[in-house]
Amino acid sequence: MVPALILSLFTLWTPVTAVAANAADLANDPYAPLRLYDGKWDVIMASSDRAADPVHLENHCAKVGEFFACDQVVNGKNTALVVFLPVGPLENGGYAYRNQALWMERSGSGGWGNLEIVGDRWVYSSEENDSGKKIYHRTVNVFSGNDKIHFEVQRSDDGAKWTTTMSGDEARAK
Repeated sequence: MVPALILSLFTLWTPVTAVAANAADLANDPYAPLRLYDGKWDVIMASSDRAADPVHLENHCAKVGEFFACDQVVNGKNTALVVFLPVGPLENGGYAYRNQALWMERSGSGGWGNLEIVGDRWVYSSEENDSGKKIYHRTVNVFSGNDKIHFEVQRSDDGAKWTTTMSGDEARAK
């Protein structure tokens, strides 16, 4: 659960509405939306049987050279360093990034994933092979202002039909 949670919990920057309203600013500063993740967040996982305890997420983010990185602390435990690299503007006015998580308690970093930010919708995507079969993964974050995010972690066998495996909401901690 923590790997999916980590990537679904990214949210730091200048106001989402400001970035969504002015794609030219995003092209001039592709790091602007990533700054939204910086800070403390309370995450509530959606659950059908009972109310879940909140997960406390803290992101310590900074631009390092051409990279943007966030050190993530989950429930008081340092868990990962997530690195972003801007790729370029999208035709629809958004911006594309590559991202990768480096885990504290796992060896290897895995491959680069992708992130596309268009307005208030962020889509993290990746692929893996499971016994020779390609599996697609994505996490969709939808922002409501600077302090709230709804996320859905999804999986697909064909890259077209998606099944939500986890969802929830994040709110900036006061």
